[in-house]
Amino acid sequence: MRASLTAIAGGLWLCCAAASGQTAHTPDGQPELAGMYTRNGVVGLEANAPENPIDPSGKNPLSVSNRGDGLGPYPKIFGEGGAVLRGGQQRQQRRTGIIDPPNKILPWIPEQDKLRREFLVRMNPAADLRHVELNARCALPGLFQGEDNNNPYQFLQRPGEVVILYDYNHTSRVIHLDGRPHLGRNIRLFMGDSLGHWEGNTLVVDTTNFNGRTAYSREIPYLSDELHTVERFTIADANTIDYEVTIQDPKLFTGPWKVAGYFSRVPQGTESLEFACAEGSQTLVNIFGVPPEH
Repeated sequence: MRASLTAIAGGLWLCCAAASGQTAHTPDGQPELAGMYTRNGVVGLEANAPENPIDPSGKNPLSVSNRGDGLGPYPKIFGEGGAVLRGGQQRQQRRTGIIDPPNKILPWIPEQDKLRREFLVRMNPAADLRHVELNARCALPGLFQGEDNNNPYQFLQRPGEVVILYDYNHTSRVIHLDGRPHLGRNIRLFMGDSLGHWEGNTLVVDTTNFNGRTAYSREIPYLSDELHTVERFTIADANTIDYEVTIQDPKLFTGPWKVAGYFSRVPQGTESLEFACAEGSQTLVNIFGVPPEH
């Protein structure tokens, strides 16, 4: 086993992966998953998905690829961040995207699917602030959005907790392992209230108390405040965490559905960089114009 790095002050530690065939453990007995990873394949398209409302076939006049000032599209690296961070590791053949139902036809309540599709039409051009996609407003990403495959996620472990730090938007998520109950129903959060426990090498996380302002994807631009997720983070090997999440939202769907993906460990020494979203953003000005002076 490689030497572990332990931070006594504050109770945080980062332990390194065990030798092949073994799983390291933290001082309080948790299977060790700490480290920096990229996330792959978590958000997949449903069958018969609506057209991407933000940049349909690259025709959105607000898209940087259609700018008339000669700047052109973003450098290709922005679309390949995960590949850069993975270093020599190649994308793996693992379960990804919507895995249940197998036909990827989500169990929408028909009226809710109709409302969702009407909502999407009003996103381009945006009818009002509610119809501007969440990441353009620098909102916290919830469990699904957050530049999947591009930005790193750092897992930290401390007694009674697993903490996930998102490079995206400086988001942090604390998963409590101490057996506490969920927060009262009157407390609602972008990232929800996450309670977990270990089943062997799998961290099982039950999350409730969402605020109804998060999204699954551009095609599913919102989920309700009744969203309830159960995630399974399974340590597959020293460099891979398999991921599965069951999604229940009785306001929108008649039953649960499942999504899978995985986390790949990035080269040692990778650091999360400062993420600037709101600073200097011209998104809302581009959409709605300069507000009148008072």
